[in-house]
Amino acid sequence: MNYLNFLAGGAALGLIAGCWGYIKGFLWKVTSTLIQRVEISDANLCQTLVGYLVNRYPRSRLYDRVYGSTYEYIKTSEYSGIVPYEMLGQRSLILWNRWAPFLLGKGGQQKQASGTRNQDDEGQNFLTVTFWRGTLDVDAIIATACRERNEKSWSFHNLTRSQQRRYFIRHVPDIQTKNNNDNRSGHSYYQGIPWYLDGQFRPLAYRPEELGRGRGAEVSALDLLIFPPRVTDLIEEIKLWRNNREWYQKRGIPWKRGWLLYGPPGTGKTALARAFAEDLDMPIFVYNLSELGNFEFMRSWLAMQASAPCVALIEDIDNVFHGRENVSRFRPRSFMSLLNYGKRKKEGNGDSSSANANGGAKEDSGSESESEFFGGGSLSFDVFLNMLDGIDRNDGIFTVITTNDISKVDPALGKPRQLPDGRVEFISTRPGRIDKAIELTYMEPPDKRRMAERILGEYPRALVEILDFLETTPMAETPAQFQERCAQIALRCFWEEQNGLAEPAEPPPSAPSDLLAAGRD
Repeated sequence: MNYLNFLAGGAALGLIAGCWGYIKGFLWKVTSTLIQRVEISDANLCQTLVGYLVNRYPRSRLYDRVYGSTYEYIKTSEYSGIVPYEMLGQRSLILWNRWAPFLLGKGGQQKQASGTRNQDDEGQNFLTVTFWRGTLDVDAIIATACRERNEKSWSFHNLTRSQQRRYFIRHVPDIQTKNNNDNRSGHSYYQGIPWYLDGQFRPLAYRPEELGRGRGAEVSALDLLIFPPRVTDLIEEIKLWRNNREWYQKRGIPWKRGWLLYGPPGTGKTALARAFAEDLDMPIFVYNLSELGNFEFMRSWLAMQASAPCVALIEDIDNVFHGRENVSRFRPRSFMSLLNYGKRKKEGNGDSSSANANGGAKEDSGSESESEFFGGGSLSFDVFLNMLDGIDRNDGIFTVITTNDISKVDPALGKPRQLPDGRVEFISTRPGRIDKAIELTYMEPPDKRRMAERILGEYPRALVEILDFLETTPMAETPAQFQERCAQIALRCFWEEQNGLAEPAEPPPSAPSDLLAAGRD
């Protein structure tokens, strides 16, 4: 009898298991008359919605938590430090809309219709909201959340002008996300506000108002740079551009600029871009083109516009494009890439085909491994040009491109233009993409004198010696080279002073009086 009961029970379980799909579908149809679930598949909308919901609706304290950390500037200190945070919305969370609860959940990897997965979307999850029918107006919530995020982004620099700086440095692709698998993906920077003001992050150990670069008595970064008058006059043009958006719009002139800085290494190309971004309080986005594909570059460039006015810095373009050819695709990334490449070749695992980062074209698994090992520089020149000056207006973006070899720059991007009399002017061959092509070259004698007075002003004897050296030994030096020369002399004088080895600072009678006065000051 017991044996028959056991067989009957097993048969019943087998029947239920075989028909479980139909049973589950029927139960869901019955349940869906009372419960509704919506999915949000866009990463930016997921982040915006999580920040809005967790700050507007009471939440249950019983949920699995996700913690992370990042380095951030701390206003109470002169340095940056590690800041821990809780990242909300990474696990299922119960929220309350008055008396009715609803569930905010994180789904798994969303599959594309083609059954393949884009490399740029790897690690992206979708959001689900489950609630009693009639208790939530999802359309109104999404519209309100996006409107508040946009208004907060647009007014961020005005609302916090006295306490918070807009200036920050953002690398594209993100360093922490790409190499360390950090949960803080950095989309909030693209949306115009720093991460600690984003609702989905709850900073620990520090309040949000204690984080970020404070506004204090700071030395102008531009004042520390020494350039000839032809370059310093152009810096004033940047200030006019930054503060006169309405002037451009009234005359139908696009409110954007593009500069090409070219010259030998060490002439201050990167320092100039960083200095005016810092002084004019604009975020600066540093693009590593060799690590970007077409889709990823377009997505990041369009998203950057939420932080306008801002600076887009593309360094050493001659290392990526020779004319119109992307030469970085054949460059190995790192030793770890070589190990991973060899491992994949040995194991031979993976599907027979996969989608690449440039539109889903299928490749064999060996080609995918090779594209991972070699630099992945699949960004095409036409896409690069179209994002600089294409159908999108790019208002508020100041593009700075640097190169050490101007001969490798394609004229379609913009190069120095030669006048009929042989002179080279700043206006480039392709305004709109590159408006001005500016050469930064070796230091001129008056600029060397200014730098020497700034660094060696406290040491009159050394100052006179270096000025005599400049007069008797003219030589071509970049700002970096001459600054190092002066810094070494100043460090030697400082060391002797600290050890009581320095002679009394009485200048020789032949020294110019104005330099001696500067030394005594």
